[in-house]
Amino acid sequence: MSTLILTLREALPARLDLSPLLPALAEGGVSAVSHLPLSLGNQKLPLGELFSVQGNDPADVVLQGDLMRGDGIGAGLQSGSLRVEGNAGAYLGRNMSGGLLHVQGHAGAYAGAEMRQGRLQIEGNAGDYLGAALPGAMKGMAGGQIVVHGDVGERCADRMRRGAILVAGQLGAYAGARMLAGTVLALQGAGAHAGYGMRRGTLLLRGPCRLDATFADCGTHTLPIVHLLFRSWAALGGAFVNLADTPHPVHRFVGDRACDGKGEVLRFS
Repeated sequence: MSTLILTLREALPARLDLSPLLPALAEGGVSAVSHLPLSLGNQKLPLGELFSVQGNDPADVVLQGDLMRGDGIGAGLQSGSLRVEGNAGAYLGRNMSGGLLHVQGHAGAYAGAEMRQGRLQIEGNAGDYLGAALPGAMKGMAGGQIVVHGDVGERCADRMRRGAILVAGQLGAYAGARMLAGTVLALQGAGAHAGYGMRRGTLLLRGPCRLDATFADCGTHTLPIVHLLFRSWAALGGAFVNLADTPHPVHRFVGDRACDGKGEVLRFS
């Protein structure tokens, strides 16, 4: 079987909901994809009018073109791989439970929202609420791994419960807000109010970070687990490669004490 390649015919004039794509492939196979109705703004169009279709492997899918207005790409991915050769819109990889989702450009808000397993890799920047809970929901990311080689917007890992988010750039304000568990790494620091309302979990931050007064200063430590984590992440490439070359003492803060939290913020240089 050959890779299923969907190439955008022309620039999108409105938001396009691509969340039905993977369920349609799982249910009807490649033969039904060209006729799959997709919501483009306030109208419905068959996928074949928006994309050219080549290949026949539903477990190896490539989307080509600038899909910054394409929302819900990879929603519900359970296995296999999906690659986006360009930008992706909001709700990328929402509710993923397995597989590999790789975006070679930037991604919009709520990427990896409520994902449970699998790996989401973004070569560019990601928007607000990366790995967070959807509006009105109580549970954010609950497993898997998100890797971002650029910067991330505000409220990254909001209500996160498990898994790892690894960011080569900087996090926006309120990173790790209301975290319940999990690990977040940022190599260029974070904005204001990092860890706001967090109860458990770990924020590993290199670079500038302004913590609220409700975090207790626990001093500087050399933690073997940090070195082991850095070694395991070296295979991700890019800015993560040299993390384990030298020991990194960490300055540990515990909180958020305003909500009796036992989370930790580990700052290193």
